[in-house]
Amino acid sequence: MAEERFREEQWFPRFVGILVGGLSAAAAISMLAARSLQPAWVRSLLGSAGALLGATGAVAPMRTEVNDEGLTVTFGLPAWIRFHIPAGEIRHVEAVSYRPLAEFGGWGIRFGMDGTRAYNARGDRGVRIETTRRRFLVGSQRPAELAEALRAVAGG
Repeated sequence: MAEERFREEQWFPRFVGILVGGLSAAAAISMLAARSLQPAWVRSLLGSAGALLGATGAVAPMRTEVNDEGLTVTFGLPAWIRFHIPAGEIRHVEAVSYRPLAEFGGWGIRFGMDGTRAYNARGDRGVRIETTRRRFLVGSQRPAELAEALRAVAGG
């Protein structure tokens, strides 16, 4: 088993949960009320699935883990959305402050105008990572520790 070098769990701000939960509930109610979807069990199934996904998303944490194999970022309860960057692909890391709204349009799983992929849940600090394939930004409340762990597994 690979040695764990860093672990962090971040929760989205409460207002995000309220917003996502409210929108999901509205979508579920709309789906249940839609008479054009027949048979009725289809409306019920889709409405229930929307409500469940929304409720789960409203309380889902972002987990960041670094071990000898690389970086893994997961979202959800359980961790059903998973991103992994192998240690051998990491070329450069840097702890940074950034502007989530200006650079990525907010928090969550985002794509910057320059092609950078961002994984963040809150705040304005994180680690920029350059790999052999692309650039990433991973939000963190402990960016210096995350950068140090990534340098250790990347070999420099």
